[in-house]
Amino acid sequence: KNTPQATMDRPPKKNFVEVTELTNITYISNLVKLRPGHINIVLVLTDASKNILLSKFAKEVYSFTGTQTLHFSFLNLDKHGEWMSTLLEYAQDAAQIDADEDDSGSRKTDYTGFVLALNGHKKYLCLFKPVYTGEDLDGKSSEDEAGMSVGKPRPGSRDGHPQRKSSRSRSTSTLQIHHKLDRLGLWMERLMEGTLPRYYVPAWPGLDKITPSK
Repeated sequence: KNTPQATMDRPPKKNFVEVTELTNITYISNLVKLRPGHINIVLVLTDASKNILLSKFAKEVYSFTGTQTLHFSFLNLDKHGEWMSTLLEYAQDAAQIDADEDDSGSRKTDYTGFVLALNGHKKYLCLFKPVYTGEDLDGKSSEDEAGMSVGKPRPGSRDGHPQRKSSRSRSTSTLQIHHKLDRLGLWMERLMEGTLPRYYVPAWPGLDKITPSK
């Protein structure tokens, strides 16, 4: 009560965060026909990361739940990966950000932990990309990491036991996957200030892109 301005500013609406799954059922109402001025904040996850990321997501966005124009959703890549790829193809500038990161083009981008702010009416998105990517998951900075000597005492083991290293990386990244959303609160502040880059799309991907093929 010492800071009435802060609480009046944006009091949480509820004592929990209501997060709806973005599917072919909710797609039209929660995105395509979203009211003007409303934004859907969509967390991108997988079956494996769902519980960890949703829990962290709720903590990061909780203080924004009092904002009437914000909606919170999640998109499951295991079901709707095609939709995510199509969206970023449409938003060419956003796709370019990904292209810069892997020149080989052989590795499929892992969108786990990405967060999209989607303005349904104005057809643009803002993109949150995790800063934390796990322990050398890209494989592109292994030289740098070895130089930093982050607990890698076995010389030459990088080439000798690639399987052991990758399984260790995987278990580490699973345990620490919540760190992917570490700076989401700051990103949300910038979203509310209107200072994030906006990537416009000519249209939202068709309903067929988010409809299960069965």
